[in-house]
Amino acid sequence: MTVIELGLVTDGGDQPPADRVRRRLRRSELRRMLVAAVAVLCALTVTGSARPDPHAPEQLWSTPYRDGADMFTVDGDAVYLLSQSGDTRLTAYDLSTGAVRWSNSSLGDPKWLGPVQAGVLLLPAAYSTALLKDPDGQEVSREFSRETIAVDTATGRQLWRVSGELSVAAGDRALLADWSDDGGRVRTLRVVRLSDGGTVWSKPADDLENWVTEGLYQDRADRLVTASPNGDVEVFDLADGSRVAAATLPWSAPDTQNSAVTVDGHRLYVEHAGAKTTITAYDTETLRRLWHIEPGQVGGGFYSCGPVICVNGPGETAGYDRDTGELRWRIPGSANAFPFAGGQLLVDDDQSGTRHHLIDAATGRRIVDLGLATPVWNFPIEASPYLLARTREPAGLVAVSRFDPRSGEVLLIGAMPPVVEYGCQNEGTLLACVTPEGRLAVTDVG
Repeated sequence: MTVIELGLVTDGGDQPPADRVRRRLRRSELRRMLVAAVAVLCALTVTGSARPDPHAPEQLWSTPYRDGADMFTVDGDAVYLLSQSGDTRLTAYDLSTGAVRWSNSSLGDPKWLGPVQAGVLLLPAAYSTALLKDPDGQEVSREFSRETIAVDTATGRQLWRVSGELSVAAGDRALLADWSDDGGRVRTLRVVRLSDGGTVWSKPADDLENWVTEGLYQDRADRLVTASPNGDVEVFDLADGSRVAAATLPWSAPDTQNSAVTVDGHRLYVEHAGAKTTITAYDTETLRRLWHIEPGQVGGGFYSCGPVICVNGPGETAGYDRDTGELRWRIPGSANAFPFAGGQLLVDDDQSGTRHHLIDAATGRRIVDLGLATPVWNFPIEASPYLLARTREPAGLVAVSRFDPRSGEVLLIGAMPPVVEYGCQNEGTLLACVTPEGRLAVTDVG
């Protein structure tokens, strides 16, 4: 197993064009610092398998960004920035040059950036807060949107704005949920065309206890699963609303505190939590039961981890075979696992989640210890092969490394100015990152 100790990345009218980077140091001084940083980082590796790449990261451009108020997403050769520091404005920048392609300040009240699908950027809007009671009778609040906006990514023109909260976008369609006045229940589930917002099909949802598709950024989603309080489960084709399968499944027992359903591909997982926790897997195409496990207390939920289903228990993470339910591996002390490139998982070393290592998702075998290094995250939620870490000497820089999922090798690329923790996305070799100085900066690390 390889070990690499890199440290933690920490943050300590018309839209104006992005600024070309203004270097605070002379080129010779910056080069000396980068060379020194790479040398120190090489010395920190235990096995020496992390080797330097001669290409030094080069910051290409930056633009003002208010962390906590603004949002951005990278898609293809563009960066979309939703600025909410003053008047709400959506701007598209060329990823390589920072040139403004278009800017729109007439969208009203979009709250955040949804996915880009089929040349359309979706934005949830018209936010409300619902006050609900959890299974223990405690009052909780939940924020949700009542409308969705669609914007043409080529021109910035608003294509449509309709009622319904965005659930998922796949192909040329999106699933929206219309909530009741108090936000406590979904009244209607509706699939619309991305091109014009027109309804393709809809289904009343007042009598449903659960409904689920794959996650918001999973553009492969093709099934909608609904469940009534007594376990009447139906599976629908997202494209046309046709019913794929229906069955009455074992549902809430007297001691069941809550039930949860998850869809991953053509697998449906049903969790019942109470005196004991059970997880049952079904085939969405037939609702035939595939396997059933009783993992004990589930502290942090369960979720897809590629070839396995990850289950977070008290003080551990375990992986169960996706097809058979057989326990494949168990990692004591781990709080979470996250899918990484090439069939690996990024696993927390402890409950604090500050140290990580990579494992093979199928077997649980440790591949590399990342120490305090953190990955660059993209949407959909999967990691890019880039790792970021704070340098120790010289202090104040961020080391950039690339992980090869086939060999397990970590390749040191160089160093760049500091960035906000988990504030980066990438497309190819270009990293878009939020800086502590209030900028969104794009850096070429290739």
